[in-house]
Amino acid sequence: MELSTLLGKMIVFIVLMLIGYLLARRGVIGPGFTRTASSLVLNVFMVGTILNSIISTGAERDLSNLPEIVLLTFVMTLIGYVTAWLMARLARVDEANAPSYEILMGVGNSMFIALPIAGALYGAYAVFIVSISCIPFNIFLYSYGVWRIRGTESGKLRVKDMFSIPLIATLLGLVIVLTGLPVPKVAVELFSSLSGATMPMSMMVIGASLGTVSLLDAFRKPKLALLSAVRLILIPVLTWAVCRFLTSDPVLLMTCVIIAASPSAVIVSVIAIQYGRDGVFASEAVQHSTICSMVSIPLLIEIFSRLG
Repeated sequence: MELSTLLGKMIVFIVLMLIGYLLARRGVIGPGFTRTASSLVLNVFMVGTILNSIISTGAERDLSNLPEIVLLTFVMTLIGYVTAWLMARLARVDEANAPSYEILMGVGNSMFIALPIAGALYGAYAVFIVSISCIPFNIFLYSYGVWRIRGTESGKLRVKDMFSIPLIATLLGLVIVLTGLPVPKVAVELFSSLSGATMPMSMMVIGASLGTVSLLDAFRKPKLALLSAVRLILIPVLTWAVCRFLTSDPVLLMTCVIIAASPSAVIVSVIAIQYGRDGVFASEAVQHSTICSMVSIPLLIEIFSRLG
């Protein structure tokens, strides 16, 4: 993709985020809106996007490489967790924030950032790949991730927590495609319509969430700069270096890089708060990495696209 085209798309993302940020800072929308809109995007618009991409991709492409997609998304996810585990220990973060720091470093915001960006750049096939990445994302986050953040907090891991609505939509879409079940035309049109709202709504929600904490405070903390550097640069570079030997599909490779390069996942800060961790620290980490990703993602895409 031409750099000018890529930058044009990223400018659109940034402007939409800026709109959400300014509305939040001026009090037009508040935390209540952000929570509601986040749930709406994740559980409605993204479900439509996932089903639309899987159904359309299944109709247009030979999905014989599905095992390859699953393999690469699992490898990519493992690279993130292992790298975060090592780097978090080198960073020597205080004991109270260390678990959140590690998982924030290792888990990317694939649904809100990677999905709309990959979809805008590479189309429905890329969205299909991001959708498949929901499987390892949920498995690792709601097993090791929750265990790590929870620490000695009482409570047991619930298997049902792994089955988020986007994951269920992904599995449903795969069943439809692999079994050849007919999908009513009205349902296809509905999924397509919902899909169109995902990108702008995702970016505005991310922007609105930035308005809830002090951006200056986040950028004054060296530990957060290290977290963002690992999350946004080291992990995607390692992903590219490993995964390029596992596939000859350039779109699959670049989509995995985009997923790996996405900023810290908002859901990690939610889990951190749920288990009594420092919510401000976790939110600042998300904001820091999200802002930096608007520069790092297009640069990495341009560099790796040229390297092939």
